[in-house]
Amino acid sequence: MTCRALFFLIACLTVASAPVALGAEPGKEMPWWKKLPLINRLHSGDNDAKKPSMPRLRLAEFSGGTGASARTGLQDELLSSREFFVATHDEAVDFTLEGSSIGGRVNGRLLDKKGKQLFERSYAAPGLDENIKALADDVIYTITGKPGLATSRIVFISDKSGRKQVYVCDSDGRDVQQLTHDRFAAVSPSISPDASMIAFTSYRSGFPAVRLMDIHSGWEREVSDTPGSSAGPAFSPDGSRLALVMSFIGNPEIFVSDLNSNTAACISDSVGAAGSPSWHPDGKRIAYSNDDGSGSSIYIVEVPEKEGQSTRLFRWRTGLSGSTDPEWSPDGRQIAFTARSSDQWVVAIKSYPSGSSRIIQRGGAMHPSWSPNGRYLCYTQHGELFIHEIATGGRRSVLKNFGRITEPRWMR
Repeated sequence: MTCRALFFLIACLTVASAPVALGAEPGKEMPWWKKLPLINRLHSGDNDAKKPSMPRLRLAEFSGGTGASARTGLQDELLSSREFFVATHDEAVDFTLEGSSIGGRVNGRLLDKKGKQLFERSYAAPGLDENIKALADDVIYTITGKPGLATSRIVFISDKSGRKQVYVCDSDGRDVQQLTHDRFAAVSPSISPDASMIAFTSYRSGFPAVRLMDIHSGWEREVSDTPGSSAGPAFSPDGSRLALVMSFIGNPEIFVSDLNSNTAACISDSVGAAGSPSWHPDGKRIAYSNDDGSGSSIYIVEVPEKEGQSTRLFRWRTGLSGSTDPEWSPDGRQIAFTARSSDQWVVAIKSYPSGSSRIIQRGGAMHPSWSPNGRYLCYTQHGELFIHEIATGGRRSVLKNFGRITEPRWMR
């Protein structure tokens, strides 16, 4: 039975099948702190090159009992962003950051070069490092319009405990926390846009089933109680839906589940095994992999806006064999993926909808995931977690000797 089958109503999950029209491929016939600044830890010949157009920021002295520590931590965070110069006192600047810190609480005020206040905010999280990260990200976003990485998190899988479980860490590999304690295994994690929940594939019942977990409270629930398996969840950009693989109609297909109404619709029509769904930032299309027995390929499918609406599905050719595990860049202009080249796994990127694939890392690199600002990829290689700057090719290992790490996903 295919996804063009009849509607199904099983338990509390309503599954609507959407007709799929095959189309031609476009353009073709058919808490981190006290860290060393990232700028000094990425290894590439032109790592120190700066663009003259980068804005200049002066970091004023911070008053208060913890002011000096707050300023030092902020300087590290702002330097590691590589989004602007942190200028000395005698230089002309475009922005000035003033502030104070008492007892770990942080107050910050950002001014432009004319002295106009752009924002003034207070940060009162329990730890100084949390407040520093939040202020740094607000400064970066205000100046550049791009999200900072200081407060971003990465979920991943490790077998450190003896079985595969879901862990989360800061984007520099610190503050590692184990999130799942499944008796058998937990894999394929996805983190919600607000970092409050994770979705993952659990084997606690003996077969794969997608579960949701509140990171703070530990509360869990299964997404669907339909027969068959479910796996490989991915949160939509607004966090209200999940794309996942379900097999209760027979062949494993891509479904979109509405987390509010507990309804789901099948959007793929595959011959083979579909997997690894990834949402476009606009929430209107999904990239996924499909293995029909001759090797895995990447497909793009539109997400219908309403029940029964026709949509379009096509194979997106990468020029590399075994292409799988796709993920859209934050601006939707590129897709990163895992592929085979010279009989080894590689991480590659390709512009969407057309362009040439570019191999980012060879030698067994797998499972790429974009940073929120689109400048970096994280991926695993031989069980280590790496951060890779795309523009320069510089990279660094941020977590190793922590069991075998796989399937990292960066919070968007």
